[in-house]
Amino acid sequence: FPVTINNEINKNGMKEEEFLKKVEESVPQIEQLISRKLPVMAGRTAKDHFQENFDKSGFVDGGLNPWKPSKRIGHTKGANGSNKTLLSGRNHLYSSINYVPGDAEVSIQDRVPYAAVHNEGLHAGRGKGFEMPRRQFIGKSRELDEKIEKLIEQELEKILKI
Repeated sequence: FPVTINNEINKNGMKEEEFLKKVEESVPQIEQLISRKLPVMAGRTAKDHFQENFDKSGFVDGGLNPWKPSKRIGHTKGANGSNKTLLSGRNHLYSSINYVPGDAEVSIQDRVPYAAVHNEGLHAGRGKGFEMPRRQFIGKSRELDEKIEKLIEQELEKILKI
């Protein structure tokens, strides 16, 4: 928080020295928030965000970046022909996105062996020279950063009661 100590009253009717005292008193709660709660909350937010990419058939970062449609859509009989790109009847890629919270950090993972092939657009083992089109579903996203920043602000406001 950018704080200037000049004893002015902020928009919440609290003098800045009162605010600083409140922050000082809340240090143990803030430390617990940073080390334990936020990694879980941010991980869940990220997982939801990345799964929404499947519903939107594209990667959301500065707006929607649509995926190249799969060749099977509309050309294959049965359920596989009617599923969206990267989705199947089992939704294995979608459902295998997971998060692992740590101390003041979180890792987002998709341990399906072919996840990186789709996310990065790599050689897919379908014959010489075949490259899977990049259909990113996990990665850095401005919209996700904004969601997590908002989450942090809300949680700090709860602790500080501002």
